[in-house]
Amino acid sequence: MLPSGWECQESLLCLWLDFSWILSTLVLKLKYFFYVVSRAFQNLALNDFFNIIVLYFAVYIIRLITIVVFSPVLVHIGYGFKWQWASVCVWGSTKGAFCLSLTLMAFQEERLEEGRVREKILLLASGVVVLALLINATTLTKFLELLGLCDVSMAKRMAMYSAVHRVTESSQNTLSMLKIDRFLADANWEIAEQRVHVEDPYKTSTEEVSIEDFSPTARMTKCPDCENNIPYVPSTRERDDMMEEARMRVLKAQKTSYWKQYSSGMLTRQAARTLISIADHLSDLKGKFITVQDVKKYWELKGFFVIALRKLEDWLYNVKVDKLKPSRHPWLTLCYQMVFSASFEYFVYVLILLNIFPIILEFRPEINRDLELQVLNYIFCSCYVLEAVLKALAMRRAYIFNHWNQFDLFIIFMSAVDIYIETQFGLSEINIQMIKIVRVFKMFRLTRALRLVKIMIPKMIEVLNRQISKQLSFGYDIGKGYVIGEEDISKIIDHISDDKSISRELKSILEKNRQEGARALGFLQRDHPEIAISVKTRQAIRAVLNSERDTIHSLMSGGLLDEVEVSKLQQMIEIKMKKLTKFPPTISAPTAEELLQSLPWLSKDAAQIQFFKRVAQLLFYDFGDIIIQANDPPSGIHLIVSGMVKITGRSPDLGSRKVKEKQHHIDYRSCGTILGELNCLTQQPMEVTITSETATQTCLIPIDSLLEAFDVFPEFPSLEYKIWLSLAVKISTTAIMENIIYQGWTYRKICNHLAKAYLVDLEINHKLNIYDGTMDDVVVVYGSCDDLQSLSSYNAPTLISRTTHQIVGTANLTKLLIVPSASAEAKDSSSSELEKKNSLPCLRHAAQRRSSRNTASGMLKTVVSDDSLAGRSQESLKVVEQKLMSSMKLEH
Repeated sequence: MLPSGWECQESLLCLWLDFSWILSTLVLKLKYFFYVVSRAFQNLALNDFFNIIVLYFAVYIIRLITIVVFSPVLVHIGYGFKWQWASVCVWGSTKGAFCLSLTLMAFQEERLEEGRVREKILLLASGVVVLALLINATTLTKFLELLGLCDVSMAKRMAMYSAVHRVTESSQNTLSMLKIDRFLADANWEIAEQRVHVEDPYKTSTEEVSIEDFSPTARMTKCPDCENNIPYVPSTRERDDMMEEARMRVLKAQKTSYWKQYSSGMLTRQAARTLISIADHLSDLKGKFITVQDVKKYWELKGFFVIALRKLEDWLYNVKVDKLKPSRHPWLTLCYQMVFSASFEYFVYVLILLNIFPIILEFRPEINRDLELQVLNYIFCSCYVLEAVLKALAMRRAYIFNHWNQFDLFIIFMSAVDIYIETQFGLSEINIQMIKIVRVFKMFRLTRALRLVKIMIPKMIEVLNRQISKQLSFGYDIGKGYVIGEEDISKIIDHISDDKSISRELKSILEKNRQEGARALGFLQRDHPEIAISVKTRQAIRAVLNSERDTIHSLMSGGLLDEVEVSKLQQMIEIKMKKLTKFPPTISAPTAEELLQSLPWLSKDAAQIQFFKRVAQLLFYDFGDIIIQANDPPSGIHLIVSGMVKITGRSPDLGSRKVKEKQHHIDYRSCGTILGELNCLTQQPMEVTITSETATQTCLIPIDSLLEAFDVFPEFPSLEYKIWLSLAVKISTTAIMENIIYQGWTYRKICNHLAKAYLVDLEINHKLNIYDGTMDDVVVVYGSCDDLQSLSSYNAPTLISRTTHQIVGTANLTKLLIVPSASAEAKDSSSSELEKKNSLPCLRHAAQRRSSRNTASGMLKTVVSDDSLAGRSQESLKVVEQKLMSSMKLEH
């Protein structure tokens, strides 16, 4: 939106006010400087020149000695201290304004009686300042170049060259897209290309930047013996500098990732600030990266709250249940029932409250009721003794192990000693020491009221649990943001460093940190699942509210809402945001049925949910059990209900023609993760081995039941299509985040960008026109294709360049995720094309396809071992055959 007239006037007024303030300050400083210098040089003599030169050299010698003396300390603190920096500190000119201000203060000092002394001080100081401006200030640039501080390191030059190269590539893609625009087709593209060309800022007039000089993959050098070109290997110092530069860029990218997570609602403000502060702290330590130990301390249970909670729980629940079984004796059974009844507990608490009043009255000297108070003390002590006897009869040996019973015995003992001393020495007025002892034991009677603390302990435990839950919730939030940040940076490592060895080392470090973080986070979720569910739910709510807020702003910018309507909607969102501050720190973990209903490809379809509830199986695994074995045929889709699993193996095969180097990777997954979707769709053997890292519960949808569901629910959009679409969006999100064009996009923005995407199948040797004005992005999610114009290949997963306009399928099956443009016509045409290309075959071909699957390779026979599952498959075939016969009758 354009600013209004009064906003422009206000901005111009502020600009002119700032300009007038700067100008007046500059004029006053120049006037002040010339006044001081002119006043100082009025009484200039010949020997003053010699004194000024001597003083000038003396100042810099003293500065050199000071820096040399303190250099051992400066080397070991902060950023360190090099001799080049020390030279700059010595040669740097003095602060003229500060020096002249001190000189004027000395000039106006009345204690300097002789005016000539003050004038000499002003003269010598001004002379030193003038010499510093004439000598040091004019030669400082050359001095820095001589020390090599102005030289740009090879790592920075390489990074800048890579950045300029990518900016140029992005501008060329934009220009190629604009050339097909109907309004800009006749623009002068030669002038446009010249005006948008970006020069390398590190390029000088005496050198040329070329890829041979700055790309590690192409840099060559001459062999001193045979004069042949050999690959250039950087020295150890050059590689260390390049690694340090890459480390700083990684930390900066991590801070950007944390801020993006906060902006998208996936991270709280406090957690984002904590992670950013950790990155800022480690940026000062050479060679240090953020590790799981730096973030793990935020959810480790230590400190006062944990110790207090353990003590309180020990005091309240320290007796084992098996020791409290009632005796077979009828009288002891009656004592057991009486002691552990709520009425008995309330009676004891009321008795303690009543005992407080006579204890307080004993400390009031004006109340002369010693005999009555003494009788009441006997009565209450007798009640305490009776309570202890009943509890001892009911609990027997377990009585002495309870801390509260031990405290009761201590109170009874002190009461007995109090009564004995009071009866023996209470009337004695001779022994002053005994009178003091009696008063001290009367003070001990107040400890009887401490038994009321037992009522408050459950509430105290609840408060402590709430505080600990907040700490764990904050720690889980930090851990989740840390793991996501490591994943985000791993995708752009190739853009951070062009050196292959450094890229591999950085990827290894980040992958190790990510694995350790995911494992620690999984153990935290295993121990406190209700806290993890609360954090995830709160983040989901915050992300959706932020998305709603962005949608409202876009509607307002498009003129569909006015300011009054926007303020009302924003007020509603702000109220919901404020309610998140009081969001419960714990939420009960979802059941297997609830997780099954929330599967993204079921879309809350009641019929499909009911079908999978009927065929799903709950499986339990102990630590170390193998859930899925690599190279085995897929047994079905596993949905983790509780626990954590370890995934080891190679990356999934996405059906591309080019066989990529598959690296061995390790990952950890916990509750809510879906396993085996892609392999069930493609009927390929499993690439990974999944083992139970803790006691794990999974919900298994057998593969034969899944294939049965594909035939039972063929209506568009079919179940198979929805599963493919869910996987395609997940794969495309990773491919888009790795592209340099979308580096500024948040995860929520990318998800919104892919919300209206649809799938298109491209068979081998078939052509497809793309980027014809109806598509924003095209992602190869499975298979491979070639650009017919540039002959470049695209293997899944990858984002097709916008300069490509026609592709041909090169794999047996290629699936493309197409993000349509915003026009309504494009949506309608894409939907019709989608329905035409992805509709499932009729029931006759569905039955044939199912029978071919069952008999082709015997894959299902190895999976189906339960007779009930086989029976259900036969029943579904009968239903399909009946529908087929009825349709044939209708045709006839």
